[in-house]
Amino acid sequence: MNENGTVQQLSKALNQLLDAYETLQEEAKNLKEENTTLKEEIDDLELRNRGLDSRLCALNDTTKHTSSEMDTMLGRIETILGPTILEEEPKKEEEKPEPEIEEEEKEEENNSYNNQDENKEIDLGRMQSLLNGFSN
Repeated sequence: MNENGTVQQLSKALNQLLDAYETLQEEAKNLKEENTTLKEEIDDLELRNRGLDSRLCALNDTTKHTSSEMDTMLGRIETILGPTILEEEPKKEEEKPEPEIEEEEKEEENNSYNNQDENKEIDLGRMQSLLNGFSN
């Protein structure tokens, strides 16, 4: 009986080994299929990446070219229009205040205008008296 029990144990162990082997073979087959699928996806992604890289380079070249053309056009427009307002503003700030002599001259001119106004009043008074003389 001992032999019979040992044979049964060996048979059972062998069946377990065969089942495990079949399971491992199936898992290996599934892993190979999954590996193949993943490699195909990687190849597709690399191909798409190359396409996107080439498009990006083309867009960068176009952007640089467009920027260069716009800078050239803006430069030509600035040349035609002359200095910009921003360039003129600092020049205004740099202007020196007028010397005091010129202020005195301006005051004298104002005084002479005031005197002329007074003379006009006098002339108006004379004119009134003359007109009154004619009306009598």
